Amino acid sequence: MALFGLFGKKAGKAEAAPVKKEAEPAFLEDYAGMQAEVTDTEGRLLFVAKLLGLQENQGDLHLLSEAFVSREMEEPLPVRLRGYSSRKSKAAYLEGTILPAEDDQIWRVENLTLVKLENDRSFFRMDVAMDASLTAVGRPGAEEEPCKLVDLSVGGVRIASPNQHQIGERLLLSVDLTSGKAPSTMLCQVLRVIGQERDYEYGCRFIELNDADEDRIMQIIFALQRKQSGRT
Repeated sequence: MALFGLFGKKAGKAEAAPVKKEAEPAFLEDYAGMQAEVTDTEGRLLFVAKLLGLQENQGDLHLLSEAFVSREMEEPLPVRLRGYSSRKSKAAYLEGTILPAEDDQIWRVENLTLVKLENDRSFFRMDVAMDASLTAVGRPGAEEEPCKLVDLSVGGVRIASPNQHQIGERLLLSVDLTSGKAPSTMLCQVLRVIGQERDYEYGCRFIELNDADEDRIMQIIFALQRKQSGRT
């Protein structure tokens, strides 16, 4: 018997390894208009800005706070951005490099990449203690009633009130988010009810939040975060 018969047929060529598909590029335009904290790679806050003028992987950062970085730089500075994408309803983490633009209220950001996108609302939800008022929408004879904001995020709010409301009920919330400016009026819907000894607490989500109020909420959240972490 031939030797090859003892060991079976001669092995054929090894099958080619499957070609690994490249990951689809992130659609950065989904983050246009997003407010973000801009930090260096060690986590030090540089400024808070709104990301505008996105084209491919570059855009403009319009300052919403004081900048803690010199505009005199010889080469681009690596940075990290983290903000809340209302289009995705998620926390977005990006990386890129910045350079000063001609306008001293704008920084140019380039080489933007999306690092991760998470349901990380804890970073964007802060405990607050704000006086406010609410009116039950669609309830006959409903009157404006005082309440307090317990915590706040771009996606929603927790409200404390001595009056009882139901899950699914819509509330028109009025609160002075920024001193010196007209109170903001926002529509929200009750998602959960928490009974307390003195007041009820309601977890609510915002409905049709406008850009101006979203900007104010993010500025409040970022200011509180900087205060809590000792950054001014």
